[in-house]
Amino acid sequence: MLPAMHTVFQVIAAARSLEKAAARVFKPHGLTPARFNVLNLLSDQPAGMRASDLATALIVDPSNVTGLLRRMKKEGLLTEMENAADRRQYIVGLSAKGRKAWRGAHRDYERCLATLAGRLNRAECAAADGVLQTLIEESAGLP
Repeated sequence: MLPAMHTVFQVIAAARSLEKAAARVFKPHGLTPARFNVLNLLSDQPAGMRASDLATALIVDPSNVTGLLRRMKKEGLLTEMENAADRRQYIVGLSAKGRKAWRGAHRDYERCLATLAGRLNRAECAAADGVLQTLIEESAGLP
């Protein structure tokens, strides 16, 4: 196996492991990683966000976000907000329940990430950042 291939497999394995850890952290708060990501994006947006802007930020197709937002609204995590400029736009913001869920999940997630970060020194973090950035940039040009 080529060394670069091994590195790519390690990156994928690490990403999956981190996703599973995040899911375990979010579950006690009644959240999935996708729901946490929506709440996290909205956490500093008091005016809310359009569904299309959320989809762009989440790097998913807008059709995938619509159902998720509807379910989150039905569960009381989101509130629909009016856009005076264009009433056709679907704007959502955090409800009180959504903000409470986000705060708890965010606090616990930060603790987990701090534990992980504490196991890497600055040089290791810098080296990892460099390797990951190279993989991101170079893979963009692959067929």
